[in-house]
Amino acid sequence: MAESQISASNTSVGTWPAILTLVLFFIANIAVIFPVRLPIPFTVVRATRRILTVVPILPEGSDSDPQLAKRTYLHLNFITIPFISVLILLAAGVFGAGTLRDGIVGTGGVRPLNIMGLFISLAYISISLDATGLFRFLAFWVASRGGSSGRKLFTYLYLFFSLCGIVVGNDPVILVGTPFLAYFTRVAGINPPTAWIFSHFAVANMGRLFWVAFKPYAAHVVLPFLAAAVCVFPVLLFVLFRSPTLVPRRIDIGLEPEEVHATLVDRKGAIFGGALLVATLAVLVGVSTIGVPVWMVTVPPAVIMLVRDIWYDWSRRHLRQNPRSPTPLDGTSTLPSAASGVIREDVVISEKTPSCHELRELHGSNEAVSSPPSPLDSGPLPAVQPSHKTRPRAALLPRLLATRAALSATFPTVTYVAARLPVALLPFAFLMFILVQGLAAQGWVQVFARWWDAWVRRTGTLGAVGGMGFLTCVLCNFCGTNIGATILLARVLQEWTSSSSAAVNPRTRDGAIYAVAIGSNFGAPTLTFSASLAGLLWLQINRQKGIQVRGLQFLVLNLPISFVAMLAASVVLVGQVYVEHPSI
Repeated sequence: MAESQISASNTSVGTWPAILTLVLFFIANIAVIFPVRLPIPFTVVRATRRILTVVPILPEGSDSDPQLAKRTYLHLNFITIPFISVLILLAAGVFGAGTLRDGIVGTGGVRPLNIMGLFISLAYISISLDATGLFRFLAFWVASRGGSSGRKLFTYLYLFFSLCGIVVGNDPVILVGTPFLAYFTRVAGINPPTAWIFSHFAVANMGRLFWVAFKPYAAHVVLPFLAAAVCVFPVLLFVLFRSPTLVPRRIDIGLEPEEVHATLVDRKGAIFGGALLVATLAVLVGVSTIGVPVWMVTVPPAVIMLVRDIWYDWSRRHLRQNPRSPTPLDGTSTLPSAASGVIREDVVISEKTPSCHELRELHGSNEAVSSPPSPLDSGPLPAVQPSHKTRPRAALLPRLLATRAALSATFPTVTYVAARLPVALLPFAFLMFILVQGLAAQGWVQVFARWWDAWVRRTGTLGAVGGMGFLTCVLCNFCGTNIGATILLARVLQEWTSSSSAAVNPRTRDGAIYAVAIGSNFGAPTLTFSASLAGLLWLQINRQKGIQVRGLQFLVLNLPISFVAMLAASVVLVGQVYVEHPSI
């Protein structure tokens, strides 16, 4: 290839705004990977409480709260540090309204608002389905019907999640598959569930590579995906998870069909929500080739599911207010009276996983539920004496807590789902998009493009594919998820191809472009949870289900998976670009 030079940027990265942006960007990413907490002095806590009492937000007497004896901490994590970094850059005049707008609305074909709309709407539908007991029911059903061979079932699920990732992408597979596997491994008595949850996470992200988009793209990534999927499977089953404890030779839970059906606490809700989710994903796949924004497909079904949950809670409020009323539940299945002998609660339930009994109470039960005693039942009331004391002012916080309690009592399903929505991931994603946009605005993209050009001129097509694949996998962990890495590297490649003084080799160009696509998906299971939104979501769902995954465990198990996947896919990709451009 003829030697090419990237033109120098008009924006100098030697200025203090550019250097400050880069430094704060790396600090924000370090805080995402290694969060810390700093103790707040007791004097500061007491002074703050006094101010909030005077406002008034806290009730009077909060200064004597025994909770004050406990140490309060300032958490420097994936939200606070990026937020502080953006505030510093705004206050210093480095960022303007345009940078903020581009970081939230998006530029160059990437629309963060669109992505977040897809993310949170599918999350609501999936968590609402979990509240109906559907995933628990499916776990029992699969465990009782899937045969006795653990390895066979492991293989079937690997193929199934691969197909689902191809059709609907990784986020829906993570949202639906993670709670399913949490229930399934408990039902089957598989402890720890490491093999199943890590294999599911890896294959869901690999399948996302081939998610239906447009024909030229799909034609270039189908063979790399197949190569990665075929090579990773034996690594999972025969190397990483070969122990019979992780993948049992036999799985037999011995439940009768009626016992399995007893786990479905809201049959109509499960059917309605399941049909809505399937229809949403089908439409999402159908419109993926015609440029319809994905939020227009996913947000309306989420609103429909929300309205259904509100109606469901409101129509059953009398069951919670008058629990002894023998009103039927209209489509909500009930557990047998001797449920403790039918459902193996010791295997299925953890303290963070809602049991069948808890889900029944969530949806309204016809069994008696304890309620606070009425003052009329506690004997004669004492005579009321006139008081000349001034009533304390009503503080804001107790009012908000009382309002929340009332809403929770009236709409338990909605509050259950809302409490589990990954809302905290939204500000994190937007803040990291803004910081990545700030790097581009300060001229760092042009610098990175010159470095990339120098690398390609020395290493050729092999270096372009291998180098870009490696860079993408690594930067997924340090650029605010794989989305941020894709945005940054796509702009680097755009600058590289548009600013070259000589034509870029098409073979090298195509290899680098598709290496970014492969690395952004295979980079999700690499070093840190924050390498992808799916990883953060996966971690949160597992924690809600009582499954703890350590950061070091995530790194150690995922590194060989991502290495084998990237190696197999990159070899196939190199062969493809040489076949496609043979005469260069």
